[in-house]
Amino acid sequence: MKLDWKIGLGLAVSAFFLWWTFRGEDLGVIGSRLASANFGWLLAAGAISTAGGLIRALRWNLLLGPVGVETSLYTRWTSLNIGFMVTNVYPARLGEIVRPYALSRMSPVSMSSALGTIVLERVLDAIALLLLLIVALLSPAFPDDATVLGRSIEYAVSGAIIFSVVALVSLSLIIRWPARVTSFVRWFARILPGHVQDGLTTQLESFLSGLDLLRRPVAMLQALLWSLAVWIWMAASFWVGFRAFDIDLGVTAAIFTQCAVSMFVAIPAAPGFIGTLQAGVAVSVQDVFGVAAEPTLSLAIGYHIAGFVPVTLLGLYYASKLGIRLGSIESEAEEALEDTQPPPH
Repeated sequence: MKLDWKIGLGLAVSAFFLWWTFRGEDLGVIGSRLASANFGWLLAAGAISTAGGLIRALRWNLLLGPVGVETSLYTRWTSLNIGFMVTNVYPARLGEIVRPYALSRMSPVSMSSALGTIVLERVLDAIALLLLLIVALLSPAFPDDATVLGRSIEYAVSGAIIFSVVALVSLSLIIRWPARVTSFVRWFARILPGHVQDGLTTQLESFLSGLDLLRRPVAMLQALLWSLAVWIWMAASFWVGFRAFDIDLGVTAAIFTQCAVSMFVAIPAAPGFIGTLQAGVAVSVQDVFGVAAEPTLSLAIGYHIAGFVPVTLLGLYYASKLGIRLGSIESEAEEALEDTQPPPH
């Protein structure tokens, strides 16, 4: 298997975060607290999280607009769930490649065009999450004496603002001078190994293929509003999850928790965000908002399971209907990705 080293790295990262999150805690007490959770609220949290895929599917239609090909809500929803399932069971975020591959199997959309929208999604998600993070940090309900990883909250506010400004300026430069940016990246990539160079060039070209949307201010604003809707909806699933474990926290905490978890799960780890998701919940709910360890860590486990199981089962169901076999999905996705590579010069 070509991804052996990535599997090892991901497992090591997950093991570290699991140790870091649960170190010194009584796992028996946490397990008892998990068993006594309100499963009605927990199932509702999982249902809300899973239903968030519908909002993503609606947004994806807008991002696919410049491609000029009609896709149905069903094909986008199906592709999303297949991609999420693969991310949950395969290493190296393979689901990010499988999702456009699945869509290309069901709709007249090329793999490269669909892949470009995935990269654009990540940019929109980052902007939306940073905006929500700033709102949460500046909210009167946010603890004045809170620290994040031992640092004053002022560092987090300043860092989020600086990162947002840098990201927006960089994006503006790419939109304004795409050819110059492409030339610079290709010049820089010459010092990298061949496979890394090809991968970087392909990712850039895929991203640039989705820039037509960014050059239309109204469409861009709509896409950003959809992205905000996605993450506000997902924050609602955490608010409902709080209720399952009698954690008395409000909307501000739910938004901050969603932002913290999103940052942690961006770290390459084992499939399904094992360890990184738990660490994100612990940093937010326990360290920042001062909730005791037992309900916090029970939430981290219960919420993860409630969201993991339904989307994985849906993805397996849709993959079987589409004739995608788990045993060959990696090679199929890699072959499809190689087809998007530019021919050697």
